[in-house]
Amino acid sequence: MAEQRALIGVKYDDPYAVEETFQLFKIPWEWYDPSHAYDVVIARRGEVETAGAFLVDLLEKDYFAEIARILNEGLPHCHEPVVEILIDELRQVLKEHTLLVEIPPVPWGYSYIVALTHDVDITSVRERRWVSVGYAVYQCLRKGMVKDATCILGAKCGIGEDPWRCFEEWMRLEEDFGVRSTWFFLPEKGMAGEGAPAIRAGYYDLDPALIKTLTDGGWEVGVHGLDNWWDAGAAQDELRRVSDLTGAEVGTRVHWLLFDAGSWKKLDEAGYAYDSTFGYNDDVGFRAGTMQPYRPRGCERLLEVPLIIQDGGLFGGKTWNSSDDGGRGACLRLSEEEAMERCDEVLAYAKQYGGVVTLLWHQVSMAAPKKWGEFYRVLVERAIADEVWVASVEDVTRWFERRRKITLYFDIRENGFVIQLNGAEEGSDMANLKIFVPLHGSSIQNIGTEYQLGNTIVKITGENDKMSVYLQ
Repeated sequence: MAEQRALIGVKYDDPYAVEETFQLFKIPWEWYDPSHAYDVVIARRGEVETAGAFLVDLLEKDYFAEIARILNEGLPHCHEPVVEILIDELRQVLKEHTLLVEIPPVPWGYSYIVALTHDVDITSVRERRWVSVGYAVYQCLRKGMVKDATCILGAKCGIGEDPWRCFEEWMRLEEDFGVRSTWFFLPEKGMAGEGAPAIRAGYYDLDPALIKTLTDGGWEVGVHGLDNWWDAGAAQDELRRVSDLTGAEVGTRVHWLLFDAGSWKKLDEAGYAYDSTFGYNDDVGFRAGTMQPYRPRGCERLLEVPLIIQDGGLFGGKTWNSSDDGGRGACLRLSEEEAMERCDEVLAYAKQYGGVVTLLWHQVSMAAPKKWGEFYRVLVERAIADEVWVASVEDVTRWFERRRKITLYFDIRENGFVIQLNGAEEGSDMANLKIFVPLHGSSIQNIGTEYQLGNTIVKITGENDKMSVYLQ
């Protein structure tokens, strides 16, 4: 067998920037070795001898620095996945000069991924203060929801069913579609968090029976962080409060999406499996510039799963943590038709580039005065019609961790080549990886596993760690 080789050599002084770029853009590459022959070298002009290889000159455009900056600093009100666009620009350059074998960020058999999530700020009318209940009644009356206003008042007085306890409705909706979601619960009752206004507090205790019902049914439960984003001790305590009830690893989304430059490292050191805070309260889009889970700089294990679409950003009036200055700010306040247009723009990018569209619909959004549950149902229905993998954040991060562990090689032979997936897990029951090879289908004689032929690309299932590709 020929020596395993990467036809792309890279020389750069920031290992994180390079390695994280190639976790998102999963192709064969290696650190530049002057004794190796390459088709392409990615470096700054003058730093290496290219020996006939094509040079991607980082002095002209530093893809690594730009991608790393966006992932870790974020972008305000960004409505296109600029990291994916940068990667695709680099992809097109590389394809002109080498055979580019790639593991895209979507499993075999699916067009993209949707992660379903619910933040549990409120669990009932009865737990809320009269000022909060009164405002909800006022909103109902403004919208002509007289019956809903009466139900809310009655529930506050202990009469009738509680319309804000929507867990069973959400579970039935998702059960009907055969999908599961992630629920983020506040870890402590009556706590607003250090320096936060009192309105940020939740007024419910963690309910072991409810959490057991959810986890026994296949739903995931995580931490809706209060102080875990800034205080290392709180990060550990809040994780423990929830993980003691679930008996499993947990991820987090911080309440109100509060965050700073040190948050990821604190969450990582506390032991959270992932974070899904990096997104907008007052907009829909790509704060991280990407739809892919990624590892922030300085983290050993934590993945960030960017938040892309949330109900409050689409339909809400005001937010307590705006994307502009962290203060009070206006949300989009869209009609359902306008909101679907915005969501369609996001989903079109997901179909083009792959990755994860993370949705957030709050637990109480099913009920009046919001009643945003039907829009959520339509989004899930459309995703399933588009052959999308719809899953919890836990399942999504597990799949991406599997993909991250793989090193991709291929061995060139006289009649084709062999693709090797080093580090692939054996016996995994998760959705299979797939591999893209930019060849016309007519050039393929046979492949030793399941595959699909196209005009410009061949798709190969990654269910085996070694695949032989025979050319005509």
